Amino acid sequence: MEPYSVLLERARAKLPPVRTGGERFQVPEADVMTDGKNTVVRNLQEIAGVLRREPEHLIGFLAREFGCPGVLDLPRGVLKSRLAKEAIVARIREYTQKYVICSECKRPDTHLQKEGRLTLLVCEACGAQRPVTVRRVVAPEKPRTPVVVGEVYRLTIEDVGRRGDGVAKKEGFVIFVTGAAQRGMTVNAKITKVLGNNAYAIVQP
Repeated sequence: MEPYSVLLERARAKLPPVRTGGERFQVPEADVMTDGKNTVVRNLQEIAGVLRREPEHLIGFLAREFGCPGVLDLPRGVLKSRLAKEAIVARIREYTQKYVICSECKRPDTHLQKEGRLTLLVCEACGAQRPVTVRRVVAPEKPRTPVVVGEVYRLTIEDVGRRGDGVAKKEGFVIFVTGAAQRGMTVNAKITKVLGNNAYAIVQP
């Protein structure tokens, strides 16, 4: 029979590695700014990474808590309401306690696991499990297009399509311009239609 100390060390060696140290887990402070009627968390992706949770889950939680739409614009998260930084910091703290910290050993080494209709918070350090209420995460809104139907934009033709329309770009968004068939020319273009990842326009005098 092997000594108890040897058996204990062998059992410990089989446990998953756990980070130690007083500074091992520190959630970055939310970097918050207001942009018109919106509130932007500029480091949301970094915060989610430290918490080991998906950015979609975190922005969905914040959006529900504040009762406003939430948009992912990684690495940022945008909440469609003017909010105080202190309120956002408090909600992220609540999220951490509910969806990250183990209630038994108080460590953050956890993950969410589905068991039928239940979602469990499983601790990788002590093995404890507890159910958490995970409401449906609202899908982040798609970023708005950089052009609007009826507006006129100053565009540079970068290429010419097979149908003879000019091809321009605005913030990476492709715009087909009727009446601009020369590469390199700059025109005033009125947007007539926006479809998916591209738009259509006509040259304005």
